Amino acid sequence: EDGHPFIVMGLLEGMTLAAMIKTAPLDPNVVVDLAAQIADALDRAHRAGVVHRDLKPSNVMLSKSGAKLMDFGLARENRVGILSPSGSDPGLLSQSPTMASPLTSAGAFVGTSHYMAPEQLEGREADARSDLWALGCVLYEMATGRRAYEGATQASLISSIMKDEPRPIADLAPLAPAGLDRVVRSCLSK
Repeated sequence: EDGHPFIVMGLLEGMTLAAMIKTAPLDPNVVVDLAAQIADALDRAHRAGVVHRDLKPSNVMLSKSGAKLMDFGLARENRVGILSPSGSDPGLLSQSPTMASPLTSAGAFVGTSHYMAPEQLEGREADARSDLWALGCVLYEMATGRRAYEGATQASLISSIMKDEPRPIADLAPLAPAGLDRVVRSCLSK
């Protein structure tokens, strides 16, 4: 305006998913409904050639109009082409407004450890599958009220992610649909 660049951002009123699940697991019907909305948001990002790289409960806002995926500050272009639109022009992805170069040096990782896929923890490049891993971690936490992977230290957390499998959702949330555990286990395939 008047020769000065500016950014216009929408105001979202509501609460984060992290705040909602802080006290107790969510009702199974709510989990399924929100899971579909979050998965749809990820699908849209992936089809646009963007990998979020930091999906976690605090980056999901729950508003009157539904779940909104926020904070694309660590997002980057999906160079691998996983889940990119079929027949799309590869040149279009290079025009993505997200960062095309790493934020850190080779071998370093960015994101929130509890929701990071094994390949991210190893310093390899994340793609859409890494976001699906994080989605599995978020869904697990929504359904059970517990994180899929825990550790007393950063090293023990990383070790757990690399070698362990989380307890079945049915053990912690017996009313959760059996299909939810299958979806989460599929997301958390190493």
